[in-house]
Amino acid sequence: MYHYGLRGVKQDMRLALKYYEIGASHNSWECAGQAGKFYLFGMGMEDDERDFKKAYKYFRVGTPGGISGCEERFVKKQVNTHEDKNDDDDYEGDDDDFEQDFSSYLEKKIYQCDHPAVNGMGLLHVFGVPTLLKPNLKTAVRYFELASKLGNMDAMYNLAMLRLGWMNPYYDDLFRRNGNTSLKNNIKKRGPSTSSFLEATALLSKSAEMGHLQAKHRLGMIYSKGFKAGDTLTIRPECKKALSIFKGMATTVGTTVTKRMRAAYKQYTAGDYESSLRNYMAAAETGSIEAQVNAAFLLEEGYCLGLNHLQCMKASVRLWRAAARMGHEEACLRVGDFYFYGRLREDVDFDDKNSLVAQRDIEFALSPLPWARYILYPEDLIPKVRKATIKSIRWLLENRESPISEVCDETEQTCANVAETPPEKKDAFSKEQKEHFKIAAKYYRTAAVEMQSARANFNLGFMHEWGLGLTQDFPLAKRYYDLAAEEAENSGDGVLANQIALGCMKIHEFVVKVKSSFRAWLKEQDKKQDLMSSTTPPMLVENLHSATTRTSVIIYHILTWESVLIFVLILILTGLIQHRHTRQR
Repeated sequence: MYHYGLRGVKQDMRLALKYYEIGASHNSWECAGQAGKFYLFGMGMEDDERDFKKAYKYFRVGTPGGISGCEERFVKKQVNTHEDKNDDDDYEGDDDDFEQDFSSYLEKKIYQCDHPAVNGMGLLHVFGVPTLLKPNLKTAVRYFELASKLGNMDAMYNLAMLRLGWMNPYYDDLFRRNGNTSLKNNIKKRGPSTSSFLEATALLSKSAEMGHLQAKHRLGMIYSKGFKAGDTLTIRPECKKALSIFKGMATTVGTTVTKRMRAAYKQYTAGDYESSLRNYMAAAETGSIEAQVNAAFLLEEGYCLGLNHLQCMKASVRLWRAAARMGHEEACLRVGDFYFYGRLREDVDFDDKNSLVAQRDIEFALSPLPWARYILYPEDLIPKVRKATIKSIRWLLENRESPISEVCDETEQTCANVAETPPEKKDAFSKEQKEHFKIAAKYYRTAAVEMQSARANFNLGFMHEWGLGLTQDFPLAKRYYDLAAEEAENSGDGVLANQIALGCMKIHEFVVKVKSSFRAWLKEQDKKQDLMSSTTPPMLVENLHSATTRTSVIIYHILTWESVLIFVLILILTGLIQHRHTRQR
């Protein structure tokens, strides 16, 4: 009752787990199967409480004798059922004889293994348990087959997915160890065989008849596309059949989704975010846009159900993408933001205590004005100063004890400075970042074209202005800013932001033009100097090359922080003088 919240009892997964564990401690196979399922999927517990070892422990209680013992029980049960049926047909005794026969029946009654526990053991053998259980697909298939015979629809679905090629990246090593070479080659080279595909379709059909939602969806997809093994068309596309399955899902799932969404909302308002996320994710698998958006939002906020940060962000993006494909504007923008701000980068550890600082390191490293972060987030200076101080102290200590010098390899006669930073770490825009920028631009463009999003147009204008993943093009950037301004005027939001962006872009364009002209002039001066050096005597050429060039002198004296500071002070002084003249008048 606590598990499902039946008959007016408030749903409480943690309390349900407690009662299941009590039942399992008294050797209840059914309770053990449910307790193992709770620990396997992390139901009714915190992320750090999820425990595969405990799941394995309880599943073993629900499957006495392991797979061999459970299979033997199943065979004996089938034999006894057949004999009891024949005895019932031939029975002609009185009531006393019936009582004696019933007592003997109870004595020889055979109890079956708990089918959720059998299915759970199959899943554990698919993925393995560290230090306890190695992955073994052959044993997993035996567990799934037995659970399917016992009527478990989840096991039917799992077995069907194995037949269709689930866990294919691991098949090579697993089948090599298990010795099934022919099956390994069949799956690795040609995908599922015709017989495997037909068997999987039959299992999916049976599971779908029992109400398994994912099996229905998978079956509908198979009938919509068909299956071709080599040159033979095994299953023809049957659009009417697929449509019938999808319509049935939409009809029957409606009430289920409504209940899930209502329960998820109540749990969210009560502060039970992880339970809310589970219900939203279950509803999201049915195709509900609202459920997909809400589940993606909770994952993005850090309610990860045991996943690390990167896995959590990938799961969030998967749901945002699903909603984006169905035309959700905010989802398109969120996917673009994920890739633009580098939230899916694999070279950064977001799970440490300074995860927010690490996130802003990436976001502002891509910004044209990276120093602005210390105005918005002055607290970021503390870890930076601490790291710089520690690094300086270590450098001083190393210099006092053994100065950093060149380390030479006598065999190859090559030297390298131990303090030198690898060149690949000096690139601000790695290949991964450039690819992420392209994906971000793709989703922004989709939102801008198909949904007339002002924010998407603004982002595209910014990317074109600064050349982030797109070519730097000021006219095109202005066009996107203008489109964003039009949309902003209609909605009434972001008008000031667009005006500021257009004003800053004009200044930026002027600076870029001046910079380009200055560089062109410097190149022209270098060419003239090279021409003069070619007409001078050889003795003077050597002296000219050893001396500093005019270009280097100009760059050294103009493009320095001192020059910038002098320029800023001149502007301030000019403003003060003008202000003084104004007051005197």
